[in-house]
Amino acid sequence: MQSYTLDQYIADIRQIASDESDNSKITDKIKPLAEKITAERGWFKAQYREVDDEQGFGLHLLFEEENHDLAVFVIAWAPGKGLAAHNHKTWAVVSGIEGQEHEVNYTRRDDGSKPGFADLAVTREETLYPGKAVCCMPEDIHSVWNNGQQVAVSLHTYGRHLNHTGRSVFDVDAKTESPCVVKVKD
Repeated sequence: MQSYTLDQYIADIRQIASDESDNSKITDKIKPLAEKITAERGWFKAQYREVDDEQGFGLHLLFEEENHDLAVFVIAWAPGKGLAAHNHKTWAVVSGIEGQEHEVNYTRRDDGSKPGFADLAVTREETLYPGKAVCCMPEDIHSVWNNGQQVAVSLHTYGRHLNHTGRSVFDVDAKTESPCVVKVKD
């Protein structure tokens, strides 16, 4: 049996994104493919476990369209590190490869009309393990933390490169919202 390759995965997500306009249909179709590609290890490189010490995580860009639509990353999270509450402003499919990532989901209680202000409430928590995939819609807000003892690694597929969406990061306690930009390794 022939293995599922990264090139096939990218071709498949390109086709799905061109055939569908509904974000939930896109993510529903990509989710099993993300689980399939993370089960294959031929494409995975040891360098994908590297973490940027300043950020506490490392973003490894595997693919991005020239216009920044469709981006695929491997993200490595150092133990006890993560990213505070944030949105993506694009659809996302995340599939666990190694370790574990704890995700806290939030709902926004304010209407978003006051710049720099956001009042969030926790709605759900779950831990992502290898072989499991989750989907996010553009306005979903969540935080991600590696709650394990080893580097956690996951595959992230986005409808648009994260640094080109105008996404936000939130301080839940201070009730603030600010731009979220992260360093990416090519």
